[in-house]
Amino acid sequence: MFEDVLRAKVSRSAVFISVLSPRYIASASCRKELDWFVAAADETGGLRVDTQSRLVRVVKTKLLEGTEPPNFKATLGYEFYESNAQDTTAFREFDSEPGMPQFNQFRERCDVLTQAVARMLLRMKQMAGRSSVETSSRTVFLARTTRDLEPRRASIRSELTGRGHTVLPTEPLPDSGPELKTAVQALLAKTEISVHLIGCSYGVIPEQETKSFGELQYELALTQRERAGFHHLVWIPEDLQNPEERQQAFLARVHSDSDQSAQGKSDVFKTSFESFKEGLLDVLARRPEVSALPLGAKAKAVYLLCDQPDLMRNQLAKIKAYLRSRGHPVELAPFQGEPEELRELEEELIGDTDAALIYYGAAKDVWILRKRKNLLKVLSKKQPGRDYARALYLCTPKDELKADYLEAQDHQYLESAGFPPLLVLGDCEDFQPKKLDAFIALIEKEK
Repeated sequence: MFEDVLRAKVSRSAVFISVLSPRYIASASCRKELDWFVAAADETGGLRVDTQSRLVRVVKTKLLEGTEPPNFKATLGYEFYESNAQDTTAFREFDSEPGMPQFNQFRERCDVLTQAVARMLLRMKQMAGRSSVETSSRTVFLARTTRDLEPRRASIRSELTGRGHTVLPTEPLPDSGPELKTAVQALLAKTEISVHLIGCSYGVIPEQETKSFGELQYELALTQRERAGFHHLVWIPEDLQNPEERQQAFLARVHSDSDQSAQGKSDVFKTSFESFKEGLLDVLARRPEVSALPLGAKAKAVYLLCDQPDLMRNQLAKIKAYLRSRGHPVELAPFQGEPEELRELEEELIGDTDAALIYYGAAKDVWILRKRKNLLKVLSKKQPGRDYARALYLCTPKDELKADYLEAQDHQYLESAGFPPLLVLGDCEDFQPKKLDAFIALIEKEK
């Protein structure tokens, strides 16, 4: 009877907070409660609210590697202990009693935890009501920093997610240097803004590396700064004193980079923390830069086809936004209606547009083939149908069914006689605007 009551309460909970300790991990009943929550969440919208997990991992004491429940591997944790920089096996728990040496750290971490949970509950309430207005959400990479600046980093994450922005990473970064670089490069490709907090301490150096986490992330962000619309923001405390010797060299490099006149330079703020946050919010409030059509080119309407499971893909949204930023109207395929009505509407959309882009993500190969054939069928009746631009964009996931398209010579896939080849774009990796260059050149060329 008691277990039934407990299971009902756990299943109705919005957020599940686990205070992980060796005893918790060894407890069968604690594991059972976690399984109940996960099962209920799968039936009520999933474990994630935007990019945040409804599983909250509070780590009271440092755990042996590999002992945490697998459900928590892709969640951010709140550690209530401090590791020793020289000896990674040594640590000290924060004191929960007022007046004790590390009580302030305990209180600050509690504040961060409670604010994060409060924001998540508010967001869940907004999503349930469907009454919130759509905001201009941006995606931000918030670099891992040293322990002394972690409360500042947590404050920025809290502020940005509370305003509806997506903050990456949403899970801990790898400790291995090569894996770290790969992970950060993938995250930066998804973002518009990169934020780095740099203080007195040089910080931890990942395995197989000679530079700290902070410097490696900074270098990787530098490679993105000439990308159109990308912002690289660095904060250094205005009252910074006595930085470590190696950190002095890193800071000198940061200042040197900010003095360069190249496009996409780094913006370095040596100010108060509140002034930096105001500057960051100002950057976020700016509208993304719009790329004007080249002289002589006319706007072309694009019919963007995708299967319904791909409709909410982030990459599809970026493709749509990029085409529109260049001045091209984009029409998405309809999904609601009777089959005959949908077929007629699709034929009308092909007739009303100048180009079609088929998005190949999680769709079945039969769906792709049907759309390709239907496009040619409709265009054969249209005058001048042979001038209509056709392209296929290959998105994640990469699988053997897409291999034939990936191997197309010169990115051109031969179809029906009398029509130009189908243009093949993308490489089954993350979207970047340059991957649409051939399609853009085709639809923007002067007639």
